Amino acid sequence: MVFRIKALLIALLLLATGLAATAAEARTSHAFGFDALRYLDQAQDGDQFNLSWQMSTGRRSALVFGVADGDNYQMYEAGFKRYNERYLSGSFYQLGASYWNGDTGYKNDFGLDLRVGYEIPITRWAVVSGAISTLYGIDTPQNKDSYSLVFRPHMSLLIHF
Repeated sequence: MVFRIKALLIALLLLATGLAATAAEARTSHAFGFDALRYLDQAQDGDQFNLSWQMSTGRRSALVFGVADGDNYQMYEAGFKRYNERYLSGSFYQLGASYWNGDTGYKNDFGLDLRVGYEIPITRWAVVSGAISTLYGIDTPQNKDSYSLVFRPHMSLLIHF
């Protein structure tokens, strides 16, 4: 089942890449993303396959939705991203909520997510994003307490169209 979900997400990412390569414009309003650091870092639930989507709500803001699937838990995220410069370029901060659906040691829990980062376009249709997020309200086997803060790094590639 997990393999099918990963295969479907990879297919959607490849489709988005193809669409972006043929129809990218300066006034993009949607972006699909993949957090490579979350996938490669074994400390984040073995390896978490993830995919995110964001939609601009103005010249300097966006709504962000994401899903991640790992060995012990799944995570669903939603947030509001505000850029200090312009959409998909420059520094940003993001405030959102996440729901963790876990198996061993991870309670099914809602958490608050605060993210600060920077995005830089590398082509007309691709953006590299780096960020650090702070989670509050999540019980994990590492922190044993929902009142502790959990810090997570992010390094993403966004395909926009």
